[in-house]
This record gives sequence, C-alpha cells and structure tokens, in this order.
Amino acid sequence: MAMTKTNDTIDLPTAINKASKNGKKHSITKMEVATEDDEITLEDLAPDGGWGWIIALATILVFISTISPTTSFAIIFGDFIEASGQAGMANSLFNSVFMITYSLASLLTNTLLKRYSARSVGIMGALLFSIPDIVLAFVRNIYDMAFLFFIQGFGTGLFFTICNTIFNAYFVKKRAKVMSASQVIISLGGIVYPSLTEKMMTMYGFRGTAAIMGAISLNSIVGMSVMHPVEWHAKKPEEVRAERARKKERKFQQQLTLSNRRSTIGANHVSSKARWSSLRSLKEENGTDVSLLLETVKPTAYRVASISAIEDEIHERTRSESIQKNLTRRMSVVSASSLVNLATSVALSDIHQHHLHEKQHKERQVDKEIQEKEEKQDNEEKQEQEEEKGYKTVLRELLDMSLIKNLGFLNLCFGISFVCTSDYGFSSLLPLMMSDAGYTKGDAALAITISGIAELVSRVLLTMFTLIVDVKAKYLFFGAMIFMGFARTGFLLCEHTLVGVLIMTAIIGTVRSWLIVPQPLVIIEDIRIEQFASAYGIFAVISGLVTIIFGAIVGFIKDWTNSYKIYQVSLLVLNCAFIIPWALQFIFIDLKKWRTQRMQKISANSLSNNHQWM
Repeated sequence: MAMTKTNDTIDLPTAINKASKNGKKHSITKMEVATEDDEITLEDLAPDGGWGWIIALATILVFISTISPTTSFAIIFGDFIEASGQAGMANSLFNSVFMITYSLASLLTNTLLKRYSARSVGIMGALLFSIPDIVLAFVRNIYDMAFLFFIQGFGTGLFFTICNTIFNAYFVKKRAKVMSASQVIISLGGIVYPSLTEKMMTMYGFRGTAAIMGAISLNSIVGMSVMHPVEWHAKKPEEVRAERARKKERKFQQQLTLSNRRSTIGANHVSSKARWSSLRSLKEENGTDVSLLLETVKPTAYRVASISAIEDEIHERTRSESIQKNLTRRMSVVSASSLVNLATSVALSDIHQHHLHEKQHKERQVDKEIQEKEEKQDNEEKQEQEEEKGYKTVLRELLDMSLIKNLGFLNLCFGISFVCTSDYGFSSLLPLMMSDAGYTKGDAALAITISGIAELVSRVLLTMFTLIVDVKAKYLFFGAMIFMGFARTGFLLCEHTLVGVLIMTAIIGTVRSWLIVPQPLVIIEDIRIEQFASAYGIFAVISGLVTIIFGAIVGFIKDWTNSYKIYQVSLLVLNCAFIIPWALQFIFIDLKKWRTQRMQKISANSLSNNHQWM
C-alpha cells in the first residue's frame, strides 16, 4: 500500500484514510514502518544511561574534590589575606589571573580534543589543578598565591570543559534531570567543607588545612581517568531506527483506532456514498450497451481496412522500380573529365591540410608556453592562499565563527558571566564581610553551612520541579537572576543582626542553586553537540574578560572606599546588569519563535483532523 511521505516522515492520517477507502486497514505491517530511512544525528545516538552513569559519578567526584572546597577558601586564607592589607585587590588579582588561563585553556580544549583523547586532556587538567593546590600550603605572600592560581586556572579550564562536554554528549533526553541530581550531590560538599575546615584549622593551622585540601583534590585524577569517548558507548543506528519504528507503529495504531471510532459517527455520510455508487453502476450498464453496438460494427471496418492496405502496397512497388531506373541512367552520364577534376581537388585538399597541421603545431607550442606561465602564477597564488587558510583554519579550530556571529548566544554568555562574577565575589568574601560587621569565624562558618543546606534542599526541589515541568534552563536562570538581586538587597539591609544574616544567607543559597544547576545547560541549550566544546571555550573567554575587567573595578572600589557595603552595591549592579537585555531577547526572539512553532503545530493538527474526517 502506498503511503504519503513528507520530509522523511509518514503521513499517518492520509495512510489511514486510504486504508479505510480500500478496506485494507491491517495491510500496513511492521516492516513498512521499520524500513523508513530517517536521518540519524549524534543526539539520537546518545546513550542516555549505561556508561553515562559512570560519567555522572566521575563528574560528581571531580567537582566535589576541586570546586566545592572553594567555599572554605576565605576561612582558610582570610587572616593571611587581611594581614596583607589589600583584601579587595588580592581577591580581584586572584580572580583575574585565574580567569585568564581558564579562558585560554577552555578555548584550546577544542583544538586539543582533535589531537588527543578527552581522557588524557582531562587528566592533564586535573594534575595542573591538584599540584598547585597542594603547593598553596607553602605560600609566603599574595603574589605566590596569584602565580599558583594562574596555573590552576589552566587546569580548571581543561577538566571543566571536558566534564561538561562529555556529560552533555552522554545525556540528551535525561540531561536536565541527571544534571540536577548531580548538582544536588555536589552541593553536599558546600555543607561539609565549612564545618570540616573550621575544625581542621584549630588542629592543623591554615597551612596544614591547605595541604589536606590539596590532597583531596588529587581525587579528580581518578574521576578524569574514566571519561571514555561517547563513541565507545553510543547506541547503534539500527537500535535507533527500530525504536523510531516502534513509536511510529504505536502512533499509527492510535490513529487507526481513533479513525475507527469516528467512522461510526459518519454512518450517514457513508450511506450517501452508497447512493452515488448505485447511480454510477447504472451509468456503467448504459455504457455496456454502447460497447455492444461497437462490437457489431467492427468486422465491416476491418474488411474495408484490408482492401485499402493491398492497394497501397501495389503503389509502393511501382514507385520503387521507377527510382532504380533513374539512378542507373544518372550513373552512366558521369564523364572522365569529372573524374580528373575530382582527383585534382583531392590533391589540393591534402596540401591545405598539411599547411593547417603546421600552423596548429606552432599554435600549440605558444599555448604551452602561456599555460606554463599561468601555472606558475596559479601556484604562487595557491601558496599565498594556503598561508592565509592556515591562519584561518587555526582560528576556526579555536572558535566557531557561527557562534561568534550569534548575538543571542553572546547575550546569554555575557549575562551568565556578570552573574557568576558577582556571585563568586560575594561568596568568596562573605567571611570577611561578616568579620568586618563584628561577627566571629564560627558565625561565618555557620552562615556558610546554613547557606549550603538551603542550597542542597533547593536543588532537590529543583530536581522535582524539572521532573514535573518542562522548562528551558535559560528561563530558570533568568528568574534566579532577578530573585538573587532581591536576596542580596535583603542581606545588605539585614546584616546588622545575626538572625538576619543567617536568614538572608539561607535565601541566597536557595536562589544560588537555581543559578548554578542550569548554568552549564544555558550555553549549549540551542546548539549542536559538535559545537559544545567551542561554545564552552567562547563562554570561558567572555567570562574571563568580564572577571578581569569588572572584577578588578569592583575590587578597586572596595579598596578605595574601604567599605564592604559599597562593595556589595557594586556586586548587586553586576548581578542585575543583563536583566533587561535578556528580557528583550526572550520577548522579541524566543516569543516570536514560540508563536511560529505553535501555529505550525496547530495547522498540522488541523490538517490531520481533516484527513481523518474525510
């Protein structure tokens, strides 16, 4: 049975309609659906499980041993930095040198992955992070720390990009759910590390505690060693096609049962068709009478045709005999003089052809010389073009120019960079801000612990929310960006009481989870898998530039004013800087795209319903 096909998809309503007309509703077999050759993409081949669960556990191990201890950085090195008298400058200096190498490493990861395996690049990044983390226990001043952060930034850029790229390649359908669950487990480090750090500080001092934290970061090497390429565990194309065939068959069966139910409603319509078919049968009977009349006339027509054919044959024979007589007479008239003239003309033609051959040979030699000169010029031009292409290919390996030209992508990258710079600046100096307000280190550790617990609970709720509601990560991040502005304002107004500080840090931790969890997904939400590494590299460059420039400006403002309140106001401005640009993008681009897709879906549903009622 023929099935209408549009854009590699089976038009099921049309197939159902044809089946109902022909009385062959069960003629579509499984093989007809399974042999449909649809395009297979990398997203279709993603395992969405299997070794992907090992990748998720490895990502959790890497982040818990490297990223989570940063919440305790100010507890460990707070007194050491305050003793230098340049806390604001030191914080901006550390962030700047870290982000410089972090951006470069993230940008180079795409090129390194084309020459080395993801596992080897990730292990190298883990080593570059862990070794300086241990050496931090022996620093003498803030400049030694800045140099070690310079090296750590390069390692973080490598393993962070590898973890996100491989994780997002292994999970497509379950990406948001597994990412949320992983972030929940990672947030446990934010609860454990502050209390653990405070106890270790009393036992081992800040240098011994720093050495222990560096030893913990060595676990990241184990995590990066299990980062297998997704090609090793990808689904087979046959399995994907079989799964698609099963889905299409189920959909077809549903459409078929729905059409059978609706056929009972249109019984009157069928009876009218029966009346029309009876009228057609009457017309066909009248047509058979005319055909009988034609059959009686046929024999006489055949006899007349045979007599005319015999006469035409006799006429053709007489005509061919007269033509042969004329030809023999003309051949006898040819004279000897005509033969001489023919011979002379042949000789002259031979001389003329020889002259032409010589002329053509000379022209060929001239053409060869011209071609050689042109080939030399072409080779020189090709060499120049190859040199230009060499620079362009290197640039293309580092950057995906289609992403650079995508203004929506750049808008998202800048917005996330401003928010993350503001959040890191606040969380890294929170113990110092509380110390400036008259609170103890124990109070600061308690505030960080409460913030971590609130963040953990919020991530659990976020995971449940993503299971129930299907919403894009960038909309979650946008809402959290707005709420974080209100939470920071509340902390600024309530920092004079310990209860107010604890409540507002709990709210900030709750909102932070809605920033951190969807943040890796916002960047790659609307792009292809093969662009993931380049997208993270471009984002790292933008984030580095924002941290270097605006982080330094905020640190300078703090040291110049010597006020943590002005410092908080500056961070609040950074957090809210891209609320309006994001809102404009969602209104004029995303909303328009959503309306177009909705209209297309409505029109497709109406067409399918019309096909079913026919």
